Amino acid sequence: MQQKGDNGSCTVSDLALCIQSLVNDGRAAVSAQTSAIDDVDALPMLRELDRCVRDELALDLPAFSPNVALWAARLLYQLCRCVVCRDIPEEQIKAMCSIPCPEPRGPETDWSADITLHYFPKLFQFARHLSSADPLVAQIKKIAEEWPLSSVGIAGLEKPNLDSFIGHPALRRIYADRILAAADTSRLGDARVDDLLRADIGIHRELASEIAPKLFEPSHDTH
Repeated sequence: MQQKGDNGSCTVSDLALCIQSLVNDGRAAVSAQTSAIDDVDALPMLRELDRCVRDELALDLPAFSPNVALWAARLLYQLCRCVVCRDIPEEQIKAMCSIPCPEPRGPETDWSADITLHYFPKLFQFARHLSSADPLVAQIKKIAEEWPLSSVGIAGLEKPNLDSFIGHPALRRIYADRILAAADTSRLGDARVDDLLRADIGIHRELASEIAPKLFEPSHDTH
């Protein structure tokens, strides 16, 4: 997370610069001052991110929603600003986080938001490291509960509702893979996910030493 300097000659929006920094450097560049430049210039970047991930995953992913992708990117950017600019009041943080998603929830919505919201676990860890009692941490946690596909790795959430995406095979696959990668045992307990993870792990339980004991009863083991 880094704060970018003031550049009066810049003709690129803060949001576009933030996305570019995340993709190229793995860090979010944010500005303490809001810019007057229209942030729709970030949309081509979001489309390109969508295309790159599709090529990488080679899955039959849901359609891309530009409105949702832009909404999610704006939300992530504002939360990153709040992490860096510690003087932003709690009321303003809540107002930023209360802007609703522009489209009904479903696979297309959850996938389009995930293009940027999948950075949520890293953002949460960074914010909690600064202050676990910060109101910002509570707001990030609340949003993480609402977008479970993107928040794997954030522990201590209420039981997330997976219905908006879990019926889509590609998103179910991505969700299960993230649970395994993060060893996030808090996401277990939904049969739609647990059954897929059991099939993935199979007899190679030593490769998922934290997940496997939660999925397989001891009586099912052979000795």
